[in-house]
Amino acid sequence: MTRTQRGFTLVEILVVIAIIGLLVAMLLPAVQMAREAARRSQCANNMKQLGLALHNYQTAHRVLPPAMIWNGRGEPYGAGLLPIGTFDRVAMGISPGSQPDRLYANWVMLLLPYLEQQAVHNSFNLHLPVDDPANRAARTVNLPVMRCPTDTNNDLPYERALLAGAAGHSYARGNYAMNMGTNHGCFTFQPSCPDGFHSDTNDLINTNSKVWGSGLGGFNVSFGFEQFPKGTSNIIAVDEVRAGIEPIDPRGTWAIGMTGASITALPFAGPNRGGDMITSCTELVLKYSAAELERLGMACSSGPVRGNYGATARSQHVGVVNVARLDGSVDAISNTVDPAVWTQLHAKDEIELP
Repeated sequence: MTRTQRGFTLVEILVVIAIIGLLVAMLLPAVQMAREAARRSQCANNMKQLGLALHNYQTAHRVLPPAMIWNGRGEPYGAGLLPIGTFDRVAMGISPGSQPDRLYANWVMLLLPYLEQQAVHNSFNLHLPVDDPANRAARTVNLPVMRCPTDTNNDLPYERALLAGAAGHSYARGNYAMNMGTNHGCFTFQPSCPDGFHSDTNDLINTNSKVWGSGLGGFNVSFGFEQFPKGTSNIIAVDEVRAGIEPIDPRGTWAIGMTGASITALPFAGPNRGGDMITSCTELVLKYSAAELERLGMACSSGPVRGNYGATARSQHVGVVNVARLDGSVDAISNTVDPAVWTQLHAKDEIELP
């Protein structure tokens, strides 16, 4: 007797395919969320390593590293001079041989021996500007400990002199920046600026001056733990930042000691809010539009004389940024945090809020 074998009908096959598709659609968001959770965890672990390195540096030197080291007088611009730390002359193509770049090592470069990156540190000549050809190998190293895997742009190098039409000025990206405070982009010796940055002199353009804000370090300035009266658990040491979305965008550049690159400083803002003051903002707005940059979470402002006066924390995590406190703990801070709270978290002592 012959048994008839019954096959699957077209309807049954389509039903099975539909069920499989539905299951995949249901599982995919969960898989993506799990992957992002792993990336965010790695991002936080990197910040814990930075916090530990800061403590080890403090133990060895009795102070924390400065946010940046500048050497020489103020920066020439047109017929006058600008204070150190406020103008990137290499990016703007104003760097004649008689007046070399004055930007030297930053906090990351000084911290490398405590991040198991002694070889990179040894390859950097601390007596030369960061943009010197002798320091090209060091400044172009992609440091895993400085990169958050959630950031989709940190493989794109920063071309520091591209605006000026010059090559050979590449820099690797990073996603962590020292907190320099939330002061306004002016100086306290100016009568109209009681909440600005402090300095050791009123002559910021003719001397190799020191400039600092309410945060962890400043231009040519280092602080010790004893200078944080609120305690190490009540101040943010390192903010998460995003890498620039174009080669001319300096944000998230680990070897450059300027706000917007490896330093944050923006008054009464908050994570992923406000516009970063960067040299290339005019060009970025022309390419993307201000509205599109806002949508991308990378709003900017040209700032005074197209300089670098301010930048805030940013991330591609949903709704939060990671921050490392000076005690080494790492937290996720909501994008909706009150600006007053955000300001206090970036101040080493209590400041009067408006």
